[in-house]
Amino acid sequence: MGVNTDFFRDEVRNGFYIPAAIKQAWAATLEVLGEIDKICTKHNITYFADWGTLLGAVRHGGFVPWDDDLDIGMKRDDYERFRAVADAELPENYVIHDYERKDDHWEFLIRVVNNSKICFDEKYLREHNNFPWLAGVDIFIKDYLYSSADEEEERDKEVMKLYAVAQLVIEEKYNRAALIGELNEINRRYGSSFSIDEPHYALAVSLYRLAEQQMARVPKEKSNRIGQIFPWIIKRGSDAGEDKILYEKFIRLPFENTTIPVPVSFNKVLKKRYGNYYEIKKVWTGHDYPFFEGQKKEMEKLLGASIPGFNFEKEMLNSIDKDYSGSIRSISTECVRMIKKLLVDAGCAAENENYENAAQKLTEAQQLAIDLGTLLEQKKGEKNIHVKNVVHELEKLCDALWRDANNLLDPNGKKIESTLEALTDVEDAIEENVIQIKEILYLPIGAEEWNGFREIYDLESQRNDVDIFVVPLPLLKKDYFGNIIMSPEDIDKAAQGDLYEKNLNLADWREYDISTHCPDVVYIQSPYDETNPCLTVPPFFHTKAIRKYAGEIIYIPFKKTEEFADEDKNDIYNMKHYVAAPGVVYADRVLVQSENIREKYITCLENFSGSEAREYWEQKVSIKALQNSAETRKRGEKRKIIFGIGANELSEHPDIFVRAVEQRINTFAENSDHIDMAIYLYPNEKEKWMESDGKLSDEIFSLIKKAGVKIVSACSKDSEILSQKYDAYYGSPTPLVPAFFTQKKPVMIADFEV
Repeated sequence: MGVNTDFFRDEVRNGFYIPAAIKQAWAATLEVLGEIDKICTKHNITYFADWGTLLGAVRHGGFVPWDDDLDIGMKRDDYERFRAVADAELPENYVIHDYERKDDHWEFLIRVVNNSKICFDEKYLREHNNFPWLAGVDIFIKDYLYSSADEEEERDKEVMKLYAVAQLVIEEKYNRAALIGELNEINRRYGSSFSIDEPHYALAVSLYRLAEQQMARVPKEKSNRIGQIFPWIIKRGSDAGEDKILYEKFIRLPFENTTIPVPVSFNKVLKKRYGNYYEIKKVWTGHDYPFFEGQKKEMEKLLGASIPGFNFEKEMLNSIDKDYSGSIRSISTECVRMIKKLLVDAGCAAENENYENAAQKLTEAQQLAIDLGTLLEQKKGEKNIHVKNVVHELEKLCDALWRDANNLLDPNGKKIESTLEALTDVEDAIEENVIQIKEILYLPIGAEEWNGFREIYDLESQRNDVDIFVVPLPLLKKDYFGNIIMSPEDIDKAAQGDLYEKNLNLADWREYDISTHCPDVVYIQSPYDETNPCLTVPPFFHTKAIRKYAGEIIYIPFKKTEEFADEDKNDIYNMKHYVAAPGVVYADRVLVQSENIREKYITCLENFSGSEAREYWEQKVSIKALQNSAETRKRGEKRKIIFGIGANELSEHPDIFVRAVEQRINTFAENSDHIDMAIYLYPNEKEKWMESDGKLSDEIFSLIKKAGVKIVSACSKDSEILSQKYDAYYGSPTPLVPAFFTQKKPVMIADFEV
């Protein structure tokens, strides 16, 4: 299950910043899911998204942005069939963690893991997006429950008893006589033959296996409910179970770059588990975030050293010597100086009646003027008004030089007439159009990311005393050692130049020589340079490299995040990746969205460098109020509403849903003079809907086609774009809902029973 380079771009989803390091973890986990999916498809084994993964598939179209693990579920018989073939079918380096094979994995679930050990092998890293850490998918098992609450409670006590005895054996915290009594009671009840003299590990495994047998003992046909017995049914009773019919039929929903099966009545499942599951909660205690951080710390502990990364050095706080010697300003000034000298030399030669030498000097001056004009047109563009102004005066100078050179060679001439006056005009033009003109350079890392510069660009582009260049930088895939591993064709596409607005003064990154332009201000938005774990920009555009030639470097985050607090641990953790990074550290100024985020940046940088540098960061980081990019509706303009329709409704409201959708479409049509409605289907493809109910799907799609309503579609990244273009959301629960919440726009989840 491969992922393209763009997958690893930093992203802000529902106001949460997701750095490339987390995207690596996602990609590794999705790869494991892909292998599980292959096996299940081949052997007709049913699995489905569970827990946070189910929530992510429905609410976000992928991972919950502030989560990084992947959970799936299987019913007991599917799980047993999977276990029977998994060892032979999984890739050679994969392992299964369960209580029988993995030390200290005393859980009633299995984890499919991508390797038996952390791997820094060059070939492995290249094949796995430079991610050396262990990544896995947890598989939770659902068993059928007794119809009688008393019988279920009795079974759960048995399971808990077996578990408790196993824990005594594992921890070796028991009285020998008491444990013998417990084992004898178990042997009498289940006809087993456990002995305290067995090796402790083998005894504990046998007790776990017996506990699982008790979980699986209720047949499907004698039950109406299903549930994960350990720990949830045991903790909460049979009420924590669910109707088994919810797990009889499944539909595949988008999940990042793939799809994943979910119960067709996913809304019912999520509402029972989480209540209002669209209420955003970023702090939870399910597991450590990110999952690989613990592995990294353990590795560093074993090595006795830190894994190489971007580390603070005092020199980072020092200013550097600038090199403007090769700049257009310097070249222009030097050209004028040399032309002046040639004119003086020509005058001296003419006074000495060495007219051929004098004419030669004027010809050389003419060539210098031509070369300067050519350079300005090549570097700043023929259509640049400031270049046109200078070139116009240079052409007049060339004409004067040509006339004077001819006069010197004319037997009746022998004099220099108009050159000095023309040169004065050139000097004035260069002063006004080159020396005094401020050059501003924008270095966006993608067409979508360009919007982060939009507000300040719109302001600066109205000025007449600036030359603005936009140089789209390609994000380049690299191996663990920093070598670019993309074809020339893919590199060409990576800059996304054809996706930018046509009215921008775009320059090719391969042709823009920053040592010649020496821009007064450079706006950057890539924090990483060489420190991104799998992407980079061309090295000569690294912040440390361009600071030598730039008057000032200003870092602006490519996108606004939601405000977050110190207790939002996942937000705080991710800052170490994109704040304690070269772009931010080496920039002269950092502009952020609010005082709160400014303080978060300063604290992160202080943790990176030490408290003695805090004052330095306080001076560097300041507030730039970024406006919401959503469009403002003009007076009298129609209100734009998205009507979301989810395939879950086919199973949750089969008798009334088609009629309910028709009624709502008609209502929107009746109010079309002030409402512009578009339909969003989740999932987008009709084929996916057919998995739920073919007949009802046909009716829904025919109804929408007959109504002639506009249909919009969106992947997880596009959700925010739609939420910016539309004013409100109405309908089924879909990934557009949190996007509209993030934009602070109205959301109404439809009750199709009304």
